[in-house]
Amino acid sequence: MEHKNFRVFSKNNLDFNVVQYGYRKCEPMFSEKPHIWPNFLFHYVHSGKGVLNVDGSIFEVSKNQGFIIFPGQIANYVADASDPFEYTWVEFFGNGTKGFIASSLLSPRTPVVNDADGKIGKAIWDMVVCGEMTNARLMSKFWAFADTLMVDSLKAVNPTDMYVEKAISYIGENIGKDTKVNDVCRYLNISRNYFCNIFTQKMGISPKRYILEQHMEMACELLKRSHFSVGEIASIVGYDKQSKFTKAFIRYMGKSPSAYRKEI
Repeated sequence: MEHKNFRVFSKNNLDFNVVQYGYRKCEPMFSEKPHIWPNFLFHYVHSGKGVLNVDGSIFEVSKNQGFIIFPGQIANYVADASDPFEYTWVEFFGNGTKGFIASSLLSPRTPVVNDADGKIGKAIWDMVVCGEMTNARLMSKFWAFADTLMVDSLKAVNPTDMYVEKAISYIGENIGKDTKVNDVCRYLNISRNYFCNIFTQKMGISPKRYILEQHMEMACELLKRSHFSVGEIASIVGYDKQSKFTKAFIRYMGKSPSAYRKEI
């Protein structure tokens, strides 16, 4: 196999929907163009190495590592020039993804996971080599893959860290909405004071500031890499009015979105 891609057209599940899954043996310097991903996209590197660029952050990935791209992130990846990676992937979405991803060590800021014992790689490979299959069998394969991501992380993460990771995942998944700190607290079912204390202690900034940074960082990437108008970008990052977005951007960057785009 050099390249296989199995697309799934039935999207009737409430918990998980698999959009596509596949395998690729990359040529040197093979790359995906940067764009905004609408769903979760997980890759597993079986051999070789490469680089993941997600929302402007660079991560080196190699054999026995997996990496995830979250919905709404601007990302691309490039195979190494001398030792290009060979990988499998699965793209998915659904209501159950919130709990699934929150129960793993994966987050928008920590998108790479190590797989020393090879369990993750074996699970996703078992799904891909089956090729086309019934939805029931596909879901059983996908659940087996999901389980490999959750088990070890549940042992490693204490309850406080788990709340913070779930909050980060929730904020990332809802980057296109006007997310408030109270929205996150309701999702976690904990008090605002407790949440603000543990989040600030863990992340070094308040949750309100973190939410703002996520919106503004995405806005900067869109201004740099896309041809969307300022009004369209405002809507993409969760602002109902362009004027409100522009004021927030000026406070954060010290210049207007138009001036920022012109400079770069």
